[in-house]
Amino acid sequence: MSEYRIEKIRRRLRVALTNGNLLEGDVFLRPVSRYLPRPEEPADLLNESEPFFALDRDGEAILVAKRHVASVELPVPEQDDSSFTALGVPVEITLTDGSVCAGSVFLETRTERPRLMDFLNEFDSRFLPVVDARKVLLLNRDTIAHVREVA
Repeated sequence: MSEYRIEKIRRRLRVALTNGNLLEGDVFLRPVSRYLPRPEEPADLLNESEPFFALDRDGEAILVAKRHVASVELPVPEQDDSSFTALGVPVEITLTDGSVCAGSVFLETRTERPRLMDFLNEFDSRFLPVVDARKVLLLNRDTIAHVREVA
């Protein structure tokens, strides 16, 4: 093993592009995030300022332009939820291509009465995480047409 080898965590993603094409492959993540005391997550990678990310498809690396990614699907990570205190709001999101997805958006606000509109207006990352029981969708904000809170 080389002393210059950089340890990475492999995560499988399903990437939907704005032109409708689907790509499946693996991304390689850092074992410790740049800014948080936990392993890097796909959302961290996608929300970094670099315009491209590498996707390994059966040993062939392709470079994907983040601005042309409509959504990314990945399994819900297994973790201890005991320290998680954000408020999950069930939503239905319609994308600019007419497709609809549902799940929960977790409001991370400092107010006592967080509102979905305030959260969305203040959310400054490129990809919005939407969680359901089976998967996490990372939606490119530029592909969101409208959001509806559901009961």
